Amino acid sequence: MNIGLSKTYLQDDLSKLGKTNLDDVLRFLNGKEFANKTSWDMIRGLGGAKAQLAKNAAGNATIGAKVARFAGGNTARNILRAVPGLSAALVGLDIADVVAGPDRLANKGMDAVAMGIGGTLGAVGGPLGIAAGAGLGKMLSDGTQLVFGGGKSAEERKLEEALKLLQQRGLV
Repeated sequence: MNIGLSKTYLQDDLSKLGKTNLDDVLRFLNGKEFANKTSWDMIRGLGGAKAQLAKNAAGNATIGAKVARFAGGNTARNILRAVPGLSAALVGLDIADVVAGPDRLANKGMDAVAMGIGGTLGAVGGPLGIAAGAGLGKMLSDGTQLVFGGGKSAEERKLEEALKLLQQRGLV
């Protein structure tokens, strides 16, 4: 199974990386191309343009036709246009959490590595895939830290120790 990570594919992406300019970034964040492509992909997945005209035995539009019409409509496209900007904003918040958050250096390192791995794996899906992969990597890292106890801030650990001490002395 080839997921697109060939040498040629990576060389093409790396050659584009140096040529990316502010217009490219703004075009991505605008989301118009993403919305149009995704809208048509959904319509094709539902059976193509003919799916929008499908009727049931009673002559009413089928559910698939209604969904296909919605996918091709302005409401769906406007919602889809927000996806690239929201994904970039969420990754920005994740980066801010890693840089300025109250976590220990080891936790920040784990978060950064997980975001890097997730972003690399998501590169198959272009800029949106990178953002989604980095966000999922951070989420997985935070979840792992929460489950194994490493995700607590210094203040939380101090409060837990103080509470245990008070409980041992019978004050709480």
